[in-house]
Amino acid sequence: MKLKQTGTINRIAITFIFLLILWLLFTFSLNPFSLLLGVIFSFVISLVSYDLFVEKEERIQQGYFPKFQYFFAYIFVLIREIYLGSLSVIYSVITMKINPKVVKIKTDLGSKFARAVLANSITLTPGTVTIDLHDDELLVHCLSSKPDKKIKGNFETQLRRIFY
Repeated sequence: MKLKQTGTINRIAITFIFLLILWLLFTFSLNPFSLLLGVIFSFVISLVSYDLFVEKEERIQQGYFPKFQYFFAYIFVLIREIYLGSLSVIYSVITMKINPKVVKIKTDLGSKFARAVLANSITLTPGTVTIDLHDDELLVHCLSSKPDKKIKGNFETQLRRIFY
């Protein structure tokens, strides 16, 4: 295995950090022995499976880590959109103004991971479900017909800030 290859170390580091965080969440222990085991297992597993976790063509490969300082703003936008979406669904159900529709939405996000986060965020928003994600197109089922900008909300803008 060539560790000198461009981006391989970054991909291993990202996989290691993710696995170690999962270890801490599952064990919920800061015992030194548990931490040592977590570091060892996370490192060994990240050496074996880093190319399964972070794909080669992702921008992270080039040494650009996601900007985590914008992550909390994204979480705030997600929670706000979920809340507003649930109010919209309640209003639609009470007034019987339901017009289900499947729409195709194009996204400008270049990263596969960012597009997957966008698709999942749309699905989390009440009244919308992402049916398919193919390249830069999302197939979304909506309870009421909405323009593309309304469905994507501020998700795409926030994700662009995080990943680019």
